[in-house]
Amino acid sequence: MQTGFVGLGAVVETAYLPAMRNIFSQPVNCLGFDVEPGRKLSGVTRCSSLEELLSAPVETLFVTTSSLHHLDVLELALASAIPRIVVEKPIVATLAQIEKLKTLLAEPGAASRVLALDHWMARNGAMQLTLGTPVPEWQAERANQGAVKGVNAFDEIVRIEGFLQEPSGFNAAGEPIALNFATGEPDTRQLRHPDGVIIDIGTHVLAMIRETVRYLGGNSDISLRVLTAKDRLGQPVATGDLQTAEGEAHLQGHISGIPTDIWLNKYAGPAGGQKGLRLHLRDGRVISQDRRGAQDILELTDGDRVLRWSLPGTIYEHCLAGHILGKKSLYERAPEEVSLTTLRRLEEVEILLQLQQQLRGPH
Repeated sequence: MQTGFVGLGAVVETAYLPAMRNIFSQPVNCLGFDVEPGRKLSGVTRCSSLEELLSAPVETLFVTTSSLHHLDVLELALASAIPRIVVEKPIVATLAQIEKLKTLLAEPGAASRVLALDHWMARNGAMQLTLGTPVPEWQAERANQGAVKGVNAFDEIVRIEGFLQEPSGFNAAGEPIALNFATGEPDTRQLRHPDGVIIDIGTHVLAMIRETVRYLGGNSDISLRVLTAKDRLGQPVATGDLQTAEGEAHLQGHISGIPTDIWLNKYAGPAGGQKGLRLHLRDGRVISQDRRGAQDILELTDGDRVLRWSLPGTIYEHCLAGHILGKKSLYERAPEEVSLTTLRRLEEVEILLQLQQQLRGPH
């Protein structure tokens, strides 16, 4: 199975390629193209042009350019013979691009080929625990933890919290700086709107919450507003500011009728690293899924009693193995879900882009 990448930036080097090496337990041999001629990655044979890559016998193409260029690449990829096109989050970057994307996906045979990827959509441990018991891949902290009382009805969930609090460092002036999520090294990018936390990491949290809610029997209704939004230095983002990226935001509203809070922070300091969700149940129990070090952690808190499970491996590794590559690919096991998954990711991006409009004013 030949794989290709359009865009050979940090996410390919630090997330995709290591995950693929672990999945297949062998060196990766992919094709790739990037507009920057100096970008070369081990395991990726670089094509001389995008046209050369799109005409190659590639089965799965990953679109991993900057988000503003996703749509242009996708349009060209759809004109090729490549059967599976996976677009990194967010699938588009502006409201105007959404309408063009919908037109592209309406073309015969297009929607079934395009999968909008958010790797957090594979983080379904909280859903499993809510239904009773996690799958065997989750390792119980204690062998005798005993049976877990599941949730019998969706309305037993009374509150949802989603959170992504990224660790950050400081520059020479003592100002907060972002760190690469995979390596922990300083992120040298100068983030500008629209690449603030509402879109850049809000997509992760919203995708995880919506997939969890969907599997537990909830509906697709979403109503959110921005309670607070601040820049990297902690100053409020002003109406009319179309340059400064949000470094921190608190979103609040309802998802499937359940009160929901979403906490996003790219500059949470050395104490950051919390990445997941909490489901508060009517009987007082709390189910949470978080990220600690190199593993996901599930917890069921019932008063003073805490049951805990762990799942080693990176989020990208679990997502690519369970949804994209090999026999477990969504294209293989549930091809009808490919277009529906893309539609959900597109809905989420549209909601978050609308929140940016409300925050900054129409633009």
